[in-house]
Amino acid sequence: MRQNIVKHYYRKPEKVADMENHLGNDLQMIQTSYYDVYFYFACDLIYIVFTIGTLFTFHWILVAYSLVISFFAIVVPKLLEKYTNKATEKVSSKNAQFLNLIENWFNGLEELRRYKNKSILKKKIGESSHQLEQSEYQRDKSMIYVGMVAAIFDVMGRVGVPVIAGILFFNHQVSLGAILTAGYFANGIFYSVNSCVTKYIQLKSTKTLRDQLAKLQKIEADKKYDSIDEIASIEVKNLSVKYEHGEKIAYPNFVINRGEKVLLVGDSGTGKSTLLKVLLGQIKLSSGEVIYKNKNDELIHPDFNQIGYLAQDLTMFDASILENITMFNSKLNDRVNSAVEANAFVHDEEKLKDRLATEIEVKHNLLSGGQQQKVVLMRAMVHEKSILYLDEATSAIDQKGATKILRNLTQGKETLLMIAHNLSEEQRALFDREIHLEGK
Repeated sequence: MRQNIVKHYYRKPEKVADMENHLGNDLQMIQTSYYDVYFYFACDLIYIVFTIGTLFTFHWILVAYSLVISFFAIVVPKLLEKYTNKATEKVSSKNAQFLNLIENWFNGLEELRRYKNKSILKKKIGESSHQLEQSEYQRDKSMIYVGMVAAIFDVMGRVGVPVIAGILFFNHQVSLGAILTAGYFANGIFYSVNSCVTKYIQLKSTKTLRDQLAKLQKIEADKKYDSIDEIASIEVKNLSVKYEHGEKIAYPNFVINRGEKVLLVGDSGTGKSTLLKVLLGQIKLSSGEVIYKNKNDELIHPDFNQIGYLAQDLTMFDASILENITMFNSKLNDRVNSAVEANAFVHDEEKLKDRLATEIEVKHNLLSGGQQQKVVLMRAMVHEKSILYLDEATSAIDQKGATKILRNLTQGKETLLMIAHNLSEEQRALFDREIHLEGK
């Protein structure tokens, strides 16, 4: 299950907290409340069937009574299963919220320390933790109520069967030994019935969760996309995006032709980064369209994952610098040296003891912001992406290094759309043209 869910998230990633919840807590709940329970539920059920069958050797009334009580012992708690199901779903939801809150607040831990604001962190974590604990308490309480209902029928069965056997004895319909034996069997039957009911409710309480995980395990067949190498033009037409808080951004119409080097500029808040995400299909449009065409002016549907995209939040991995450049594809190693030169990383490499074999840790990265940008730029270069969308890709690199990198980028065959602030006149002149975004 976990492997299939991982495959799903590889294609359609979600928030880290949601993925952690499904891959950790939810799978653990399914294991303990479904798979572990299922085997013993089946064993109890088999025992009940055979034992009730044995009562036939004494008198059919004992069987009828056992079946009636067993029926109510099963049906009545079943009416309560929607509450236990809802309670289990709430535990999953609260756990996801808790993980999401931890992720969001601990990302800003350094800032909280800087302003000595530990109390707000404790408060937020405490509140969310309490909500999670309450949801778990409510789930346990609902299970206890179901258990109490089952216990009532359990007592009725254990006491009722021997009593009926006693009445039959005085009516000379069964022997004295049948009373003791029926009592013994009744204990076994209704203990197992009670156990079955409890286990059944546990099994059913996970239904919503199991349905959710089942959907995540469905691996859609890879859609057929056109190669990004077929893209001859990218057209933005009557495009607008509306944010959740209500703000709407409208974009000018424009066309970027294959091989063009375009600089995207505008004040903060004009939607430059959002535009790149729209072009990559990551954000839904409010109106308008993005049109990709081939050299025959035909509409195509490229695989956006194959487009080179460098976001402001760089993605690095706990691995060597070389592996971060090649993305663990050793076949690309022979392209790395030229990428190091083109991205002004030669002097940076010389300062490292193990050079490109140097291992880095994402949370304690020994590379500066500018060096990390160079690594990600080299990654795009060695993979020879024919289209590059760059969001402030050189903002942390010194002027000399940035100029060299931009010169190499603009002299290549790639189609380039780049967001940048504060470029020098020399750097701006390297681009074919500029697209200016304006505020509302």
